[in-house]
Amino acid sequence: MASSGKKQPVVFVSHGGGPSFFMSAKEMPLFKAVDKDSPAADYMRSMAKKEGLTSHKAILVVSAHWEEAVVTVQTTPKPDLYFDYYGFPDNMYKLKWPATGAPDLANRTRDLLESKGIKCATNEKRGYDHGVFVPLKLIFPEPKVSLDASLSTERHLALGEALTSLREEGVLIIGSGFTTHRGMGGREAPDHGKNLQVWLHDVLKNPDLTPEERRARLASCHRDPRVQEAHPRIEHFLPLLVVMAAGGYKPGKVLFSVPVFKGGLLEHYMIED
Repeated sequence: MASSGKKQPVVFVSHGGGPSFFMSAKEMPLFKAVDKDSPAADYMRSMAKKEGLTSHKAILVVSAHWEEAVVTVQTTPKPDLYFDYYGFPDNMYKLKWPATGAPDLANRTRDLLESKGIKCATNEKRGYDHGVFVPLKLIFPEPKVSLDASLSTERHLALGEALTSLREEGVLIIGSGFTTHRGMGGREAPDHGKNLQVWLHDVLKNPDLTPEERRARLASCHRDPRVQEAHPRIEHFLPLLVVMAAGGYKPGKVLFSVPVFKGGLLEHYMIED
């Protein structure tokens, strides 16, 4: 892929609860903070223009809702939507999003990862899961890569490091997960969003951290009790690690923040040169 005149930023988005951004809270009151009329949905609809995310040639998404034994890239030319959520109103399984895939970019991504010693497979059948189509249906479109099923922080940092050169080629890299993700069960933890925010904002924004120090904190994040409390299973946090690695471990900024779900937190972040 030819070089682009503008190096693209990297972005992490919190993708809501299932298809909540297309629902009314009248249908499921639990999702009031992330329904179609919420400030969170309004921000995502204006995000591309507001944050200048309009000059990319393609988009590559790392989704929290796709895990494989080997990192896998979707090469489907015209993906269907994969409704990988349960218990929502019938109309939430009839959503449309006619975004085409980008097989050439997918193959370029595979070659780039393999050149860095990262095993990579392709999948020509998988559709867009809700970690992709929910946020991008609000913002804009394209291809995605899976998470490594090992959930290793080191392996996902290496994945982001291998992808970073795509930014010079006009590719906007987006990690789709959630700032906090405790699920709906388990014990109450009313301050888990606030606790994580203190740690995360320091790692993300502190200008005094060197890239090496920032990387070290991310690599060990799974051992921090604040991360453990907010993410009993870390898959929704790993796309942020990929994004921060692809951003060269430079300081980033918070684009949007709102409390959700019994002490949880929904935030979006961006890193740009």
